[in-house]
Amino acid sequence: MAQVSKDSLDVSSDFIESGKSFKSTKKRGGPYSKDEKIKRQNEVYRLHFEYGYSARKIAELMKINRNTINDDIIFWYVKIASSSELLNPENAILVSIQRFNVQRSRLRENLDKAENFHQKQAIEKMIFDIDSKILSIQLKLESSMIRVQKLGIDHLNNWLKKNKKDERYLTYFDTISVSEKAQQRISKIIKDDQKKIGI
Repeated sequence: MAQVSKDSLDVSSDFIESGKSFKSTKKRGGPYSKDEKIKRQNEVYRLHFEYGYSARKIAELMKINRNTINDDIIFWYVKIASSSELLNPENAILVSIQRFNVQRSRLRENLDKAENFHQKQAIEKMIFDIDSKILSIQLKLESSMIRVQKLGIDHLNNWLKKNKKDERYLTYFDTISVSEKAQQRISKIIKDDQKKIGI
């Protein structure tokens, strides 16, 4: 793992060493070799997700063109979104979850190095707290999606009623339409059933 430099820049020493071959004091913006690009992207990931720095701040620290940094941040968002099982996740939610995952990984490495029971117990508690926060975010997101879908169905059914259409929908995933009376009866059955089981 790369060592973090002791100066105020927060840029890793590995990245600084790899950049010494550049003699220009201007901000770099390519072209980059494949190895340089990977190192740069990894450093942008670390500074953005672990430290929470903006593209502008990262560009200043790394002395790299801001557009290049923006492209790297977009690259990471797309990569995180494509590997996420969440449906249409918002960037802010992804960043929070990713930061928690980075912290969790760091804590897990430290757990193996813990020298006594108290250290292990403290680290395990922090890992548990992070897992709980990730789960809480995911549950809130799921609950929010259900509410949005319900509002959408209510709006659609109100429009159908207002325009004197016969069909009604129960969920976004309906493949059949039913009459208004049938929709009301089915909705009542579902609500009654949910009350019985305490939902």
